[in-house]
Amino acid sequence: MADVDKLKHCKKPMGYEGREVAREMNERHFDLWKWGLEHISINPDYLVLDVGCGGGKAIQILADFCPYGKVHGIDYSEEMVSMAQEVNNELVKNNHVEIKYGTVSSIPYSDNTFDLVTAFETYYFWPDLENDLKEIYRVLKPEGVLLIVNEVYKNGNFDERNMEYVNTLDMHYHNPKEHKEILVKTGFTSVETYTKPENNWITIIAKKQ
Repeated sequence: MADVDKLKHCKKPMGYEGREVAREMNERHFDLWKWGLEHISINPDYLVLDVGCGGGKAIQILADFCPYGKVHGIDYSEEMVSMAQEVNNELVKNNHVEIKYGTVSSIPYSDNTFDLVTAFETYYFWPDLENDLKEIYRVLKPEGVLLIVNEVYKNGNFDERNMEYVNTLDMHYHNPKEHKEILVKTGFTSVETYTKPENNWITIIAKKQ
């Protein structure tokens, strides 16, 4: 049985324990993030939004991909906003990165703003999945891309472990076909999925028309 309190901090890290969990995620998820990003091309001048930026390490990775663009991050935990700003202190000072409080249900940016929106390990926790995907669709530019990268998906091999997460955290939990159906339903096109079954990793790429 996993540590329930620790699991809950994966959903919304808060306080000292939340920061400790976020530090662990910054280290443990690095290979997952890099694997997911291998499946897309990022132009050096892209405007990028990372939804649920957590401890902020993924923002550093994204900033390296677009040295002439800008990376924005939002999180619904004030603690994570503060931590991500600290982790990316120099990038924030140089105006290469901006991190602020925000939720996926009401993204604090205008329509058609971003070339790329990323969601690393956050899709599970969105409160209204269909409407939240529509909100991401809204802030993407035409032909913009949504990249979702998760370390848990429904494939049968990890069900016992994963159902503990699902029941504890009330997570969205889908197989590749279900992911595609939801994204198409909310307006996205050219939906592609890539999996690493031995790790239970999944990457989903969806394009705005």
